[in-house]
Amino acid sequence: MIKLLLMLMACGPAELKTTKSIDTQSSVVIIPEEFGVNEAPDCDQKNLGSSVCNIFLYDQFGSIWELYEHRGKVVVLNFSTSWCGPCQSAGMYTQGLHDYYGGEVEIVTILVDGFTHGIPPTEDEITNWVDSHGITTVPILQASREYVVDSAGLTGYLISGFPIYIFLDKDLIIRDAKVGFNENLIKQTIDGVL
Repeated sequence: MIKLLLMLMACGPAELKTTKSIDTQSSVVIIPEEFGVNEAPDCDQKNLGSSVCNIFLYDQFGSIWELYEHRGKVVVLNFSTSWCGPCQSAGMYTQGLHDYYGGEVEIVTILVDGFTHGIPPTEDEITNWVDSHGITTVPILQASREYVVDSAGLTGYLISGFPIYIFLDKDLIIRDAKVGFNENLIKQTIDGVL
């Protein structure tokens, strides 16, 4: 089976519990116990055709976004960083791609780093991303390497570069993955999954 440029390991649905909070400069943020990628025995996410794990992350509105709530739609997960030039360029097309496909496709940007490599994005960096790219309805998720990236291959996503796009079918099965951004290639891949 074709190995992806990233690996996804044993993850699945989880019951959301909030047991931890952190102080930020602007507010106290409640962190769900299962925040980020969730492990479960019914997923094997190493190859095309594998199921994905559930993800819980905060969006730009401060709401918890859950991947499994979008079963029934094609979902495109875009892992990006604020410091990445190609990610910034791709961000300019995100709302347009979302609008092009209407409600049929859920395009989601997961910001792994802020403007400093390896440091999670702040609320201000999420707001800056939304404002500077004209985002109105696309979820922009506040993540971190701790919550979604796994360099050891145990859980999460093995990311080989940014931006990276993971294309999920309506059953949240991995159908394709692309590193880098090319609008026509992204549209062709989405059309192939639809």
